[in-house]
Amino acid sequence: MNAVNPSPLESVLEVRRTYSIERWKQKLKRWIVILSFLSPALILYGMFMLYPMFNAILLSFFDWNGSALTMNFVGMDNYVNLAGDTVFLASLGHNILWVVLSLLLVVVPTLVLAILIGQVKKGKLFFRAGFYLPSVLSLAVVGVLWAKIYDPVMGPINVFLEKIGWTSLAHNWLGEEWTVLPALVITGTWAFYGFYMVLYLAGLQNIDYTVYEAADIDGAGPIRKFWSITVPSLRNTMNVVISMVVVHAFKGFALIWVMTQGGPFYKSEVVSTYVYKSAFSMNKVSYATAGGVVLGVIVISLTLLFNYWRDRRE
Repeated sequence: MNAVNPSPLESVLEVRRTYSIERWKQKLKRWIVILSFLSPALILYGMFMLYPMFNAILLSFFDWNGSALTMNFVGMDNYVNLAGDTVFLASLGHNILWVVLSLLLVVVPTLVLAILIGQVKKGKLFFRAGFYLPSVLSLAVVGVLWAKIYDPVMGPINVFLEKIGWTSLAHNWLGEEWTVLPALVITGTWAFYGFYMVLYLAGLQNIDYTVYEAADIDGAGPIRKFWSITVPSLRNTMNVVISMVVVHAFKGFALIWVMTQGGPFYKSEVVSTYVYKSAFSMNKVSYATAGGVVLGVIVISLTLLFNYWRDRRE
């Protein structure tokens, strides 16, 4: 009798089961549609990003010179050797110093520059284009250009210092261990100054200027308005700028390779140049891969920590 006329409870359960199955079918169809649009990008990302990353992590546990037909498994030996490699540790220290100097030279100065350009009445487009122009150049071109500027004999910096009688301040900027890294940092920040400035200019346009008018009525000065209105209003833009400065500082291979190749005496060596030399000059491909993995972990960790700190503040 129950088989012909199910009970009310069985009917409710059957309706729920049918509804659940239909809902899962709808979700499945939706995911199929989403994946059909994302699949080309996911395939390319997996082929050219994820697979090389996982392959690099796997390769770092072996000893391979790049041409041998066999690879010897060495476990964590490459990472242990990196921990005791003074050149690698110095290179990592140079990367960190590069990050600190870049943040000091970029984050606030480019914001001030964007504010000043935003207040220009005539020629605003000219200044925007002029400051943004270096961002269009490749880092190799920037390196060649600034190598000529830093030339100890014919470079305009030393020539100018000698013309005004400050000969003692003239240096071999790329050949002395205490000046080479700051000189490279200045070059690197100059190359991206216009790009960061454009980001700030876009952020400044989104600020409600009635707030500035209210501050003027209250008698606030320009410095007070800068720290109390402009900086808080551009918090998200500053977060983007800081993240990009850190990434660019850790990726400074082309600039250093063109200008100094890590010299003199490893004083401008960074992890990326040391990894390149280890792989292609010393034929220690697995060892270099381990260094690249360490650098990648550091960059990802710093990015995650910064985003976590930003979210907590917000």
